[in-house]
Amino acid sequence: MTPDPLPSVAERAARVYAEVAAARFHQPTSAASAIGWAPGRINLIGEHTDYSEGFVLPAAIDRLVALAGRAEDEPFASVYSAHHLAWAHFPLDGSADDAGSDDTQPWARYVRATWRELALAGAAPPVRGFSAAIVGDVPLGGGLSSSAALEVATAMFARALGGDALEPMAVARLCQRAEQAGASVRVGIMDQAASCLGKPQHALLLDCRSLEYDYIAADLPGLAWAVFDTRVPHTLAASEYNVRRAQCEAAVARLAPTLEAETPGRSVAALRDVTLADLAAHGDLLDATLLRRARHVATEDERTLRASRALRQGDAATLGHLLDASHRSLRDDFAVSCPELDTAVEIARATPGTLGARMMGGGFGGSILALVRRDALDQLAARLTAEYPLRAGRDGEFFECALDGKAGVRKALNSA
Repeated sequence: MTPDPLPSVAERAARVYAEVAAARFHQPTSAASAIGWAPGRINLIGEHTDYSEGFVLPAAIDRLVALAGRAEDEPFASVYSAHHLAWAHFPLDGSADDAGSDDTQPWARYVRATWRELALAGAAPPVRGFSAAIVGDVPLGGGLSSSAALEVATAMFARALGGDALEPMAVARLCQRAEQAGASVRVGIMDQAASCLGKPQHALLLDCRSLEYDYIAADLPGLAWAVFDTRVPHTLAASEYNVRRAQCEAAVARLAPTLEAETPGRSVAALRDVTLADLAAHGDLLDATLLRRARHVATEDERTLRASRALRQGDAATLGHLLDASHRSLRDDFAVSCPELDTAVEIARATPGTLGARMMGGGFGGSILALVRRDALDQLAARLTAEYPLRAGRDGEFFECALDGKAGVRKALNSA
């Protein structure tokens, strides 16, 4: 059986590997024997809810990260980043317990941490070491989960080298742990799950408590999902992300005793268990900041479930209104937006043909997501390209996302 064509990013990774490995290892040819790839994602709605055990609605997109390489005889990894134009080297003998605390280059920590988690799970391939090249077209720092795509692509590459074929959700959980170690950020499961479980032309409704999920056909004729990268780096994202998570946990700690005493048998383990009615009745147990944080999670979970129903029904108008409401909540209650994100959303919302827009990702920079009529894409691109630099003092990048990302492996260029 003829294998499916390699994604273009995976092909480029194989070419880059052949070039850089031949030069580095002084060999006339250095063909890759294993290739793994994984997609970035957009999150339609459900932001900062995954670590409160709530609901999210992401979709894998047509932008990928790929690793191509081969096994080596020494117990080291040698990894080349085509984006950073640099090599990174680290041992595979378990000498560093915390992949985020060594001197490995930041981008390589995700690879190292993922490999370590594979080894701890007994799923790493039976190789002493490896060399690989990383190529991708998921924007770095754009809120499209480039780090999760790199982690999942590393796991796929390990599988292509002979590692265990784990279930997708097991890979997602393993890669979540890797990101927490590699970036020292207490991320939820959404990004890795979206990359592992991506299904073309579908969104993924994920319950972040039970890890049950459902695919929803994302068929919205005449409409498109557009992304505008504000080019604002996530300078506060890591530290403030952890702060927001701690605030959510603090709100639960203050509310749970009262709510559980009020209703015997009730368990309040996360903000997913707290309703708007609870906040109306007992919000005085929280200070103003914690009340806003809890309100965002409660309303965002509700919006996510409503959005999943709207998507099933093809109700684009309702979906657009929910995106707008999500941005207001992230800006005002969760305080993770920034002036540049707000500016881009304002421009998008003022453009005829845009049904809804919101910031996407961890916040403090990155991208916005807009649901827009396909015949208005050019106008939206033109307005953002012209007006955003005047108001924000920097250029951004506009592109359309197709919901057709999927992780994959190839054991060799000429094998399935």
